[in-house]
Amino acid sequence: MLIGYGFAINLYAQQAGNYRFNPIRGFVNDAEKPLRDELCLNGKWQFMPVIETNMSKFVKPESFTWESVPLKVPSPWNINSFASGDGGDFLAFPSYPKLWEKAQMGWMRKEFQLPANWTGKRIKLYFEAIAGFAKIYVNGQLAGENLDIFFPTELDVTKFLKAGTNEVLVGVAKASLTDVPGKYGRRNYVAGSFWGQHIAGIWQDVSLIAVPQLAISDVFVQPDVSNDQLNFAITIKNNSPDTHVFSVQASVRHWEKPATTDVNLASADNGALKEEVLQLEYPEKVELKSGDSVVVTVSKKVDGKLKTWTPDSPNLYGALINLTEGRKKVTSDLKYTRFGWRQFTIGGTQFLLNGDPVVLKGDSWHFMGIPQMTRRYAWAWFKMLKDANANAVRLHAQPYPSFYLDVADEMGICVLDETGIWSSDGGPKMDSDDYWVYCKKHVKNLVMRDRNHPSVFGWGVCNETLPVVINVLHAPKTIEERQVEEINN
Repeated sequence: MLIGYGFAINLYAQQAGNYRFNPIRGFVNDAEKPLRDELCLNGKWQFMPVIETNMSKFVKPESFTWESVPLKVPSPWNINSFASGDGGDFLAFPSYPKLWEKAQMGWMRKEFQLPANWTGKRIKLYFEAIAGFAKIYVNGQLAGENLDIFFPTELDVTKFLKAGTNEVLVGVAKASLTDVPGKYGRRNYVAGSFWGQHIAGIWQDVSLIAVPQLAISDVFVQPDVSNDQLNFAITIKNNSPDTHVFSVQASVRHWEKPATTDVNLASADNGALKEEVLQLEYPEKVELKSGDSVVVTVSKKVDGKLKTWTPDSPNLYGALINLTEGRKKVTSDLKYTRFGWRQFTIGGTQFLLNGDPVVLKGDSWHFMGIPQMTRRYAWAWFKMLKDANANAVRLHAQPYPSFYLDVADEMGICVLDETGIWSSDGGPKMDSDDYWVYCKKHVKNLVMRDRNHPSVFGWGVCNETLPVVINVLHAPKTIEERQVEEINN
């Protein structure tokens, strides 16, 4: 930097980094293999922008004219226009043509080779987040559609796949094309603030995931510290044509991340399971018919075998849930879930963590785009807070990508996890039944996605809703009362 009288000139030299942009593992943990497997579909996709603004035109074309520039998934195709007022003053992807910023719809295509050893598995196409109304085709057949911005879209695509080369085609219409203008708002979906309202496309990771026919579909960790009881509520689905009889066990192991002073490695997703510290088992065999699902709960007294999670000592554990069958106890499925031994409660006027009073001091801000789409950014933000003797964040005005919760778990940052029910622009359609149905689904999706993270101490249901209804929209009392009722429910 050259310093002159009243001004400064920055001289930059291009540098090549030796580290991955966003050092994250996939959705399948190494411990789950080979029973589960994954094929990452991130990378270069073909893209065809569509300027059309009429939703009736959102149909799969008979032919496509693909751009010469590939779309880099994950990223919104209109990301560079986020710099035109809503976001930062930079181009995130300078290679993207200017025309893409005007596209209200787009079609994205990628070919992939189906792994030969996936025969007999159920295969899920998993998008961690697509912004807009999406139509998803596999080998020319409609596999599913969904209107969302922040949460996963998971489709069982087993019946659409074939040996060898396959094609996935995703069409997305900008969410705002579904708006229904009215006196008291226009959106029947939840869009969050600046980022969520602006973007369109596949903006988080996408993978093809192979699981067994008899599979664990969900694990809900319930750490009851006050009663010294660890519980796992385990949902199991039988997608095979046969009835299965099996046992359910859980092995809890210490999770550890290598210590380092290298800022390029400190944020890496490189933790590993260590020694076993606790074993749990469901006391009876479970019989499950074809097509059925069941929830079983395994529990055990901890008896001092787990260290508590706190901001000062963020101890973490990994649970490996096993389904075993037959006399030889052959493993049918293995599911990994990371958690912390902690419990947030309220006692009188005090907020408690593991029975002890805790004071939360932290930060909050809107999600602002591509620079924040890395574990490195989350780590740097949380490190800054730690250095300032803070211990909490409010992930404001939308659900953040799930890796923010992962990093918070590892660093001891307490998180107020917030929905995208943000009303400051007057956009939510407050007088619409469809809007409130969508809000309920949105809140459920947030809780289901993040409930196992020890860092999460609460849920921010909505933001700046009543003031907008009363002072901006000047809505009648009936709409104000409806809003209070819906928020409380």
